[in-house]
Amino acid sequence: MNDERLDCIKVSQQVADKLKSQALDFKKLMDNFQKRFQQDQSNEYYIMSLKWLNQWKEYVSYEELLANKNPNKHFGKLNLEHININLEDKVNKCFKYHPIKDHPWNTFMKENLQENVDYIIVDKEIWQFFTTYYHGTPIMRMSNGSGTEKTVAVNLLKFKTALLYPAVIKQIALDKFYKQTFDQEYLQVDRSMKLKEYYSLLSRTVLTFSGNFAKANNVRIWRYQSDQKDVFKAFFADIQKQVGELENNDEMSFDFNGDYIHYSIYETIEDVGILDSHLIIIEFKDELKPWCIRNNAVQVEGKCENCQMVKTLNHPCVCRKVSYCSQECKAKDYNYHSMRCEKFGSDDDTIRGLSQQPNSIAGLAGLSNLGNTCFMNSGTQCISNTVPLTEYFLSNQYFDEINMDNPIGTKGQLVKRVGALLKKLWYGEKQVVTPTNYKKAVGQFQPMFKGYHQHDSSELITFVLDGIHEDLNRVKKKPYVETKDSDGRTDFVVAKESWTNHLARNQSIVVDLMYGQYKSTLKCPKCERLSITFDPYLMVQLGIPSQKKRTISFKFFDSFFNSTSKIIPFDKNKNISLKEYYQVLSEELKVKPQNLFAYIANQYTSFELLKETKSIIEIRKSAKRQQLCFRALTDGEVSIQNKFLVQFSNKYLDYQKMQYFQSGFFIFDGSITRKQMHLQIFCYLQPLFPDYQNLNYEKNVFNKYYSLLYKSNSNYWNPCSYCQSKNCNDCEVKFDDEVLEETKSKVTASDTQSNFEVIILWKESPFKSVKLSEIFNHYRNHSKIEVEEPGQSKTPFQNHGHSNQHSGSVTLADCLQFSQQPEQLNSENTWYCKVCQEHVQAFKSMQIYKAPQILIFTLKRFKASNRMFKQKLDTFVDFPINGLDMTDYLINSKTPQEYENETEDDNGENNKQRVLYDLYAVSNHFGGLGGGHYTAYAKNKHTKKWYNFDDSHVAETSESQVVTKAAYVLCYQLRTDESTNVQGQQAQTIKQNEQYDK
Repeated sequence: MNDERLDCIKVSQQVADKLKSQALDFKKLMDNFQKRFQQDQSNEYYIMSLKWLNQWKEYVSYEELLANKNPNKHFGKLNLEHININLEDKVNKCFKYHPIKDHPWNTFMKENLQENVDYIIVDKEIWQFFTTYYHGTPIMRMSNGSGTEKTVAVNLLKFKTALLYPAVIKQIALDKFYKQTFDQEYLQVDRSMKLKEYYSLLSRTVLTFSGNFAKANNVRIWRYQSDQKDVFKAFFADIQKQVGELENNDEMSFDFNGDYIHYSIYETIEDVGILDSHLIIIEFKDELKPWCIRNNAVQVEGKCENCQMVKTLNHPCVCRKVSYCSQECKAKDYNYHSMRCEKFGSDDDTIRGLSQQPNSIAGLAGLSNLGNTCFMNSGTQCISNTVPLTEYFLSNQYFDEINMDNPIGTKGQLVKRVGALLKKLWYGEKQVVTPTNYKKAVGQFQPMFKGYHQHDSSELITFVLDGIHEDLNRVKKKPYVETKDSDGRTDFVVAKESWTNHLARNQSIVVDLMYGQYKSTLKCPKCERLSITFDPYLMVQLGIPSQKKRTISFKFFDSFFNSTSKIIPFDKNKNISLKEYYQVLSEELKVKPQNLFAYIANQYTSFELLKETKSIIEIRKSAKRQQLCFRALTDGEVSIQNKFLVQFSNKYLDYQKMQYFQSGFFIFDGSITRKQMHLQIFCYLQPLFPDYQNLNYEKNVFNKYYSLLYKSNSNYWNPCSYCQSKNCNDCEVKFDDEVLEETKSKVTASDTQSNFEVIILWKESPFKSVKLSEIFNHYRNHSKIEVEEPGQSKTPFQNHGHSNQHSGSVTLADCLQFSQQPEQLNSENTWYCKVCQEHVQAFKSMQIYKAPQILIFTLKRFKASNRMFKQKLDTFVDFPINGLDMTDYLINSKTPQEYENETEDDNGENNKQRVLYDLYAVSNHFGGLGGGHYTAYAKNKHTKKWYNFDDSHVAETSESQVVTKAAYVLCYQLRTDESTNVQGQQAQTIKQNEQYDK
């Protein structure tokens, strides 16, 4: 009796009969499969692993049974895997199609599988036959066609995708998204499917999500493309850039630059032409909120004027320039709005005819709060009290300059509403004006103001003035203007050319009165190349220097063994490079600047070496949860030209490798041998050996007291870069003549991410009476801590030295100086240096080259304190009401309008004059973020008194009450009255008079 018969006997007769029955049943099913396939009305078919099927055939001895031979040796003996376990692909799915449990596209197959090589197609009968006896993962696919033309769509279109709805955008806006990108997620679909049917499938799938999603018209599909390698990261960054400033109650929407994929455009999925580089966006609709994506291809949503529901507004009301979601809503609202409609243009003649009367309110009217519109009221009162601009409107000049052809204007709707509102505030008789139509016009020019959420008064002023400018732009057709390099020309010549280019595209009353010019300087941190440009500005953004006492903490190694933890004052307003900071620390640490070496230590990863061009503020920030270290190098180490850094750590054998008191870097010459490195390390360890001079390293020390080991990078996947073994547990550093650079090149050739790191593994104490553990504990605990009080510091990292009457306050002069200091660009906002031919984190400084007649400052009170929260700076900024002297903060003392009278030899830069400004309005912000309140102070041109504008309430106030820590936007006007202003006298004459007075 042969072995096969012996194996067969081990299987019981009952089991053998069952397996034979399975084999015969399967043969019958397969014999009729092709006939069933062509005649069956069902379109559901299953993929079956050919590998598993062949194993099953071995298990039931299928081929032998059909050939009427004895069973094979595996008959009844194999442990079969789950069916299709080798075909299924585990991918991150964006979501599961409805029905979630059994939709065929919720299961992914591995790519590039071949029919009759990796799998076969079976019908439901065969699949159910096998799953009656065995477990398996169903991979179902749908068929197309019928009869002999019938095919099964096995290899579906797999595409990258992201899911969007308002809650997702809100997480990004509030920095609550758990990482700064979307997950690599996928969906799949039959290429031949009708796109309309796919929309229907997604619409049913929306209902499987928990949340307040719309029941109909609830899905849109978009295509996103990017030049960046990681399309998920690029899309996330695009969203974050737009929604980063949104608050909790804002509409979570953003502008999307991509393709709208709809069945009115494409018939089938195949027609869409989805590529691997595309990201397909599936957008779901929230019942009570607008769509996340704004795009020209679709209608913008908003609140219906009648039902106040967020819907697509297809029914406009011509008379009031509002819209409704349905004809029914429009009809319901008719009786209400017909009595108070202001047909666009119908009030033009009335507004033109308004003039100042004895009962005119003369600018002292309040503005009704329409719902969180205090920011708008505050900013508008500042605009209203800008005398030259208001007089322009009150004289009706704007009617003659409306530009109806400007594609980025409102064809006069905004400027007419501004004019009407100003006429009512100055020539009307009502003490309170309701700015309904003005608000609607502002929302038309800038959609972010359409709703009733709290916004920023500074942004409101900027957008309104910009909208007025575009509506009144005297340039009908804007020419293309090419920016030229300075090519060695003087600042004045380049600045004048830049202003002329600006005027070629922009001319209006707003430009005449309110536009100034910046000088922007970029400096390469490597080659120190300068790039100077001149740019127009409408507002001057002023940073507020922090008065909070800040410190920088670090560990200083004055020798190989001795370290001191130091905490010294730090002024974050002085943003300089690490190389410049070495100069500061030199005096503090009593070490020559060139002998200082900095790195960041981390307990779990390799140390980070710091480039000398890196900003000290960035270094301090990145070292907050790690350890910033400075080490004093010896003159010998400094003099090494071919510096080769070797990271090290100390450990000792005591049941396990224990971490030592110190880690850091050795600095060697890269051309020395490993033997020389051994000897130099022994020199560093000299203090631990009492009889150092009499010891021969190779005979008395090597591998006796300690061993040198490379820190291996071997793991389950990668072999060690030093010995190529997968089981390496740190390699011995050989005592031979191989050069260090050769060793490093071998390591990096096999693993570019590998760090050259050495472990000093102690085996025996050099002291007879002292244990290794006692040495380690001694040095671990032997670190001094020094804290230097800010008042004792002699470093220049202090505040600007201005003494303020208010504790913790700064002056407007401090803010002006602070805002002109160079600031290094972050890694996401680099500049291309033509000399270095690479993108660098340049140092950027902004100086005011020319100031306009109306000079508006915005104090940067709102800033991001970390990635999760924003904060408001309540620092008291002391600013002058009368006589703000801008002479020292302007490069050119003349206004931009005086360019035509200036020459290269005779201009406000070479012949500087004194420039004074007087305050006329302030926009105030009280409270914190989200729940704050805006008011305004303004000086009335008729009464010459100051008033507090708090929405509809207006009250006289004293000049002494105007300067508060709530001040946010400061509006100044150039003093031109020769009786009160010394403008026109040269600065030199003024200084002489001041000296005479003393």
